This record gives sequence, C-alpha cells and structure tokens, in this order.
Amino acid sequence: MNVILGIMLSFYVLWTVQGIPGNEGLPLLTPVGFFVSLAQSMAVGYLVSDLFPAYSWGEALARIMHAKGVFAHVIASTVLGFVMATCISFILMWVNNIQLSGIEGVLALWTMVYPMILVGAIVLVAAFLPPVKKLAAAISGFNPEDIPFKQDAEGDLAGRVA
Repeated sequence: MNVILGIMLSFYVLWTVQGIPGNEGLPLLTPVGFFVSLAQSMAVGYLVSDLFPAYSWGEALARIMHAKGVFAHVIASTVLGFVMATCISFILMWVNNIQLSGIEGVLALWTMVYPMILVGAIVLVAAFLPPVKKLAAAISGFNPEDIPFKQDAEGDLAGRVA
C-alpha cells in the first residue's frame, strides 16, 4: 500500500508544484525528481505505518459503529488513508520546504495539495488494500488474518488464543 500511496503522492505533488506560475521551467516533475520523491515517501510511509496502527484504529471504529462488510472496510480504509495521507504529506512538505520557505510556506504548499491527496489516499486504500493484503500474505507466507483471537462480549480483541 505504501508503494501505491507513494506513487500517487509523488506524482500529484510534483505535478501541482510544477504548475505553479513561475515554476514551469523548474526540473520538478522529472524521472529523477519522481523517484527521489517516491523514495522519500516510502521511507516516511514506513515510519508512519510502524508508529501508528491506523488500520487497527479503523477496524476498532468500525466495531464501535457496528459496521459490517463493505461499510466496515470503508471505515477502516478511511482512517488508514487519513492517517497516512496527513502524516506523509505534511512530513515531506516540511522536510522539503522548511529551509527555503519557513513554516508559512510549508503550510501554504501543504494545504494546497492536501485535499486531493486525502481523497486520493482514501480511494486508493479502499480499492487496493484487499488485493495488496492477499499479495503480501502470498509473498511472505504470513497472513495475520489467520491468527485466532479471543473476543470479549463487546467484540474487542482480548488476546491470542493459545
């Protein structure tokens, strides 16, 4: 999922910033610029996904809302997309722009691209997470959904069954 989000984020941000009046001649949206942005995005995305269990938060929210099936998937995907899009895009805007434009420039650029990044991330997570999870399980041989859990009366996970 991190690769898919990184591709979307890298392309959209570079394309948008390239289109700002005065930036048309700058070498922003180039193959090298794209792959540097993708590498940064993947590094930050890996860190964010390790620090914040956003999908688990989304699943917990879906349980609280008594959501099932597709609706539960949409809720969990929305939470994951929101956390990943917000954290990755803001951190990368800060890293790449703080020295030249200060926090005002970081916030200006981030708020310019954030709405589309947020929508794109939520849509991509909702669409691609199920096949990506199956692919990861097939490649690694580990499927976390196969691990049995005990649930208490409210449906909260209480721990692994021995």
